[in-house]
Amino acid sequence: MLDKNILSKVFNCLLILLFLNIFPNQVLATNSAMAELINILYKKGSISEDEFQLLKNATMADQEQTTAARAEIKKDVKNETNVATKSIDAASWASKISLKGDARMRYSGKKEEPNINRDRGRVRYRLGVIAQPTSDWEVGAGLASGTDDLRSTNQTFGDTFSTKGIHLDYAYTQYKFNDSIKAVAGKLKYSSYLYTASDLLWDGDINPEGFSTNFNHKSELGTTFFNSGVWVVAESSTTNNDPFMVYAQLGQNFGSENLFGTLAGTYYSFEDNTALGSFLTDGSNSDYHFGGIYALSGEVGLKNLFGNGTKASIYTDWVTNGDTSTDADNGYLVGVKASNGAWSLNYSYADLEQNAWPDIFADSDRFDGLTGIRGHEIVLSYNIMKNVVLAVDYYIMESKVLNEDQRLLQLDLNVKF
Repeated sequence: MLDKNILSKVFNCLLILLFLNIFPNQVLATNSAMAELINILYKKGSISEDEFQLLKNATMADQEQTTAARAEIKKDVKNETNVATKSIDAASWASKISLKGDARMRYSGKKEEPNINRDRGRVRYRLGVIAQPTSDWEVGAGLASGTDDLRSTNQTFGDTFSTKGIHLDYAYTQYKFNDSIKAVAGKLKYSSYLYTASDLLWDGDINPEGFSTNFNHKSELGTTFFNSGVWVVAESSTTNNDPFMVYAQLGQNFGSENLFGTLAGTYYSFEDNTALGSFLTDGSNSDYHFGGIYALSGEVGLKNLFGNGTKASIYTDWVTNGDTSTDADNGYLVGVKASNGAWSLNYSYADLEQNAWPDIFADSDRFDGLTGIRGHEIVLSYNIMKNVVLAVDYYIMESKVLNEDQRLLQLDLNVKF
């Protein structure tokens, strides 16, 4: 919204300019009549010659002052108009730009059998700028702390107070064709272009690169949506077998006054599989064939479970790799979460087999992001005030490949803006 004082100032300035240009001679006309009256009095002998010359000179001087004053008024009014107009332009530009981000302080304590016991202080900072030059177009870019690790924007305290890196977290252009169809390209935030119920397959810090589309249709049943895209996985100057990923997803949102839910089925295919072994491995996959992966995601819950405003739901992600030649090709996560006012609680159990999914994309907190893992996660969070969240996140994980156990505790203070 533009400032009413600015609009009022522009209106007043334009009104004054209009008056001075339409009626520029009114003040001068008064001076001319005065000069004529003095001349008549002199001719009739009512005033002496000395008095005539004195009054005439005074009238001429006043006329010159009036002309100069009017010019100065026009100059001042034009200056005020320019300043007010620039203020309106600035306000209009600012209304198309929004800033968003967060700063998170974390204590991380990890214990891994038989001999790893690590404590760390960590910081994450993110800043994004979103612009909407028109109602159809959106351009976004964000910076984040971290390294070139696609699954982490954290920086660890240490290295003798060294400076920490800032990287391009995302940069995209989005076009909205109508209320039902939109598309995005770049290094994108994919939440509205791919539905998942959890972070079993996709770590929350990943921002893929490529092109995606979204179609949605509202009906009495809810909203039906179709998502698809082509994401570039890697590129090399020495080979033509650059891996990329295609996906297609069909889903449905449904609900009533108290019930809500979402169900979606997704097909993934990672192409040029021969290159995946050299580009995409974190050490836990033993087979790099991911040309036909099928996934189901869903959540169902109640908005007012006990009649006291408690929102609760159960959710799941399930995946199977139909392209691998091994038996370790399935994965699932089931969870339950509830929230009431400032409090929220979330529990989940995950089991992701060794070759069910590429091991560089899964949640990095579940046994360092490896596949061939299973275990529990419980999260308790409290909103201290609006946009200030305190959270405790605890993992009890097992690596079926390494035959090792891991415990991870994270204490977070996150301030959003």
